[in-house]
Amino acid sequence: MCTTMPQSPSKEPREGVAHIEVTQTHEEILEYWTDERMAEAKPRELVLRPEPEEQHPEAQD
Repeated sequence: MCTTMPQSPSKEPREGVAHIEVTQTHEEILEYWTDERMAEAKPRELVLRPEPEEQHPEAQD
């Protein structure tokens, strides 16, 4: 079975995951993710940042 190492999150704040090429078969992936591995797995923390608001000149009285 061929496994790939997990990748660290990107240092670029606006760069997201577009896709990933999987070299393992469906069966190999299911075989890899044993109950023990699933129990030890820690999900990544996703941080969703709000889109920047449009810059409007402040009204001065």
